[in-house]
Amino acid sequence: MLHTILLMTNLASAEEEPPGTTSRRAAKMETNFRYRSLTVPDSVLDIWYFDEDDAGANPYKRPSIRAYVVGLEFVLKPEPVNWIFYVEWMGNQIDEGYWDDVEDGNVNHDDGNWVKPDGFGAILLGANGGRELPVTNPDADVWMSLMLGGGLGVAFMTGELIEWNPGGDPENTDVGCLPEAAAYDRYSACAADSNTRVPGVLPVLDLQASVKVNFADRAHIRLEGGLHNLLYVGTAVGATF
Repeated sequence: MLHTILLMTNLASAEEEPPGTTSRRAAKMETNFRYRSLTVPDSVLDIWYFDEDDAGANPYKRPSIRAYVVGLEFVLKPEPVNWIFYVEWMGNQIDEGYWDDVEDGNVNHDDGNWVKPDGFGAILLGANGGRELPVTNPDADVWMSLMLGGGLGVAFMTGELIEWNPGGDPENTDVGCLPEAAAYDRYSACAADSNTRVPGVLPVLDLQASVKVNFADRAHIRLEGGLHNLLYVGTAVGATF
């Protein structure tokens, strides 16, 4: 009798699972911390604004457009796609300074504006899709992959841009303060002429290319670059479960 019971138990354990059941989760997930450094190349800014090294320009270094973002990701991974959902903070790294716009006709290097960011930043929410392609054996303890993708998001902007105009502008706050001076002189002696708040909500376009190092499907580090409205390089680290 005991022999019969053991035989029936072994046969039952050898049977396949009923249709529609799975023995493990169909898709892995990730939680990640990410950091990115964003910029607009000087060669692009040269199209619209003079810099100190241009012929006849004033000796004021044009500020660089730079920012950083820190954020959190939640990732669904139904192979071979990664669905990345993110929330992040963008911090401003643009210094105050003189913006001398390029004219098509007569060049005037004293008609620019002095701009000072004040509390400038953004909270961003978005979602990306990326196809992950193994480069080395994914069954190894440490393996590499490439990921290409993109997506959309939304930025909720904060802060404003404080501006000083050149003298002679009838809309200046104090038209009698250095009425013939350039903005780079007026900003230190006169009241600001405008507080320009950027649109409260802006769309975000994401394009991403990444190299990823996976550690036994438990942890990973991702090195990446692309477009996050601005050009960026960055990294993400986290856990897979």
